[in-house]
Amino acid sequence: MAQTKLNVVEDTVENQIAELRSQISSLSKSVSARAGTLSNEASEFVDEASGRLQRAAQTAAQTVKAQGHNVVEAVKENPGTATSVLTVVGALGFALGYFVATAANEQKSSSIYRWR
Repeated sequence: MAQTKLNVVEDTVENQIAELRSQISSLSKSVSARAGTLSNEASEFVDEASGRLQRAAQTAAQTVKAQGHNVVEAVKENPGTATSVLTVVGALGFALGYFVATAANEQKSSSIYRWR
Protein backbone atom coordinates (compact mmCIF):
# COMPACT_ATOMS: atom_id res chain seq x y z
CA MET A 1 0.00 0.00 0.00
CA ALA A 2 2.82 2.39 0.81
CA GLN A 3 4.41 1.41 -2.47
CA THR A 4 1.20 2.25 -4.38
CA LYS A 5 0.90 5.69 -2.79
CA LEU A 6 4.54 6.33 -3.59
CA ASN A 7 3.95 5.37 -7.25
CA VAL A 8 0.91 7.64 -7.42
CA VAL A 9 2.93 10.55 -6.00
CA GLU A 10 5.79 9.86 -8.45
CA ASP A 11 3.37 9.74 -11.38
CA THR A 12 1.72 12.97 -10.26
CA VAL A 13 5.06 14.74 -9.88
CA GLU A 14 6.26 13.45 -13.27
CA ASN A 15 3.03 14.64 -14.91
CA GLN A 16 3.40 18.07 -13.32
CA ILE A 17 7.03 18.28 -14.46
CA ALA A 18 6.04 17.33 -18.00
CA GLU A 19 3.27 19.94 -17.97
CA LEU A 20 5.68 22.60 -16.67
CA ARG A 21 8.19 21.70 -19.40
CA SER A 22 5.46 22.06 -21.99
CA GLN A 23 4.46 25.47 -20.60
CA ILE A 24 8.08 26.62 -20.51
CA SER A 25 8.53 25.55 -24.12
CA SER A 26 5.37 27.41 -25.13
CA LEU A 27 6.47 30.55 -23.27
CA SER A 28 9.93 30.32 -24.80
CA LYS A 29 8.45 30.16 -28.31
CA SER A 30 6.16 33.08 -27.54
CA VAL A 31 9.00 35.22 -26.19
CA SER A 32 11.18 34.31 -29.15
CA ALA A 33 8.46 35.31 -31.62
CA ARG A 34 7.87 38.59 -29.79
CA ALA A 35 11.60 39.34 -29.71
CA GLY A 36 11.77 38.74 -33.45
CA THR A 37 8.89 41.13 -34.02
CA LEU A 38 10.47 43.80 -31.81
CA SER A 39 13.78 43.33 -33.58
CA ASN A 40 12.15 43.89 -36.96
CA GLU A 41 10.30 46.97 -35.69
CA ALA A 42 13.50 48.40 -34.21
CA SER A 43 15.37 47.77 -37.44
CA GLU A 44 12.69 49.57 -39.44
CA PHE A 45 12.75 52.48 -37.00
CA VAL A 46 16.54 52.78 -37.24
CA ASP A 47 16.41 52.67 -41.04
CA GLU A 48 13.74 55.38 -41.14
CA ALA A 49 15.59 57.57 -38.63
CA SER A 50 18.82 57.13 -40.57
CA GLY A 51 17.13 58.25 -43.78
CA ARG A 52 15.63 61.30 -42.11
CA LEU A 53 18.95 62.22 -40.53
CA GLN A 54 20.75 61.90 -43.85
CA ARG A 55 18.17 64.12 -45.60
CA ALA A 56 18.42 66.70 -42.79
CA ALA A 57 22.22 66.71 -43.06
CA GLN A 58 22.06 67.18 -46.82
CA THR A 59 19.59 70.05 -46.44
CA ALA A 60 21.76 71.70 -43.78
CA ALA A 61 24.87 71.31 -45.93
CA GLN A 62 23.10 72.88 -48.91
CA THR A 63 21.89 75.79 -46.77
CA VAL A 64 25.35 76.42 -45.32
CA LYS A 65 26.87 76.23 -48.79
CA ALA A 66 24.35 78.73 -50.17
CA GLN A 67 24.86 81.14 -47.26
CA GLY A 68 28.62 80.85 -47.59
CA HIS A 69 28.33 81.65 -51.29
CA ASN A 70 26.19 84.72 -50.46
CA VAL A 71 28.80 85.94 -47.96
CA VAL A 72 31.60 85.48 -50.50
CA GLU A 73 29.62 87.42 -53.09
CA ALA A 74 28.90 90.23 -50.61
CA VAL A 75 32.60 90.45 -49.72
CA LYS A 76 33.56 90.54 -53.41
CA GLU A 77 31.09 93.36 -54.06
CA ASN A 78 32.07 95.39 -50.96
CA PRO A 79 35.67 94.65 -49.95
CA GLY A 80 36.06 97.86 -47.95
CA THR A 81 32.95 97.23 -45.90
CA ALA A 82 33.96 93.62 -45.28
CA THR A 83 37.39 94.72 -44.07
CA SER A 84 35.86 97.32 -41.77
CA VAL A 85 33.39 94.81 -40.31
CA LEU A 86 36.13 92.23 -39.70
CA THR A 87 38.36 94.86 -38.08
CA VAL A 88 35.57 96.01 -35.74
CA VAL A 89 34.67 92.42 -34.82
CA GLY A 90 38.34 91.63 -34.14
CA ALA A 91 38.73 94.72 -31.98
CA LEU A 92 35.58 93.88 -30.02
CA GLY A 93 36.81 90.31 -29.53
CA PHE A 94 40.18 91.55 -28.29
CA ALA A 95 38.55 94.04 -25.90
CA LEU A 96 36.16 91.42 -24.55
CA GLY A 97 39.03 88.98 -24.01
CA TYR A 98 41.09 91.64 -22.28
CA PHE A 99 38.26 92.57 -19.90
CA VAL A 100 37.48 88.94 -19.09
CA ALA A 101 41.14 88.18 -18.40
CA THR A 102 41.49 91.30 -16.23
CA ALA A 103 38.36 90.42 -14.25
CA ALA A 104 39.54 86.84 -13.77
CA ASN A 105 42.96 88.02 -12.65
CA GLU A 106 41.44 90.47 -10.16
CA GLN A 107 39.13 87.79 -8.80
CA LYS A 108 42.02 85.34 -8.45
CA SER A 109 44.22 87.82 -6.59
CA SER A 110 41.43 88.97 -4.29
CA SER A 111 40.38 85.40 -3.46
CA ILE A 112 43.89 84.64 -2.10
CA TYR A 113 43.49 87.23 0.64
CA ARG A 114 39.88 86.36 1.30
CA TRP A 115 40.75 82.79 2.37
CA ARG A 116 43.68 83.71 4.62
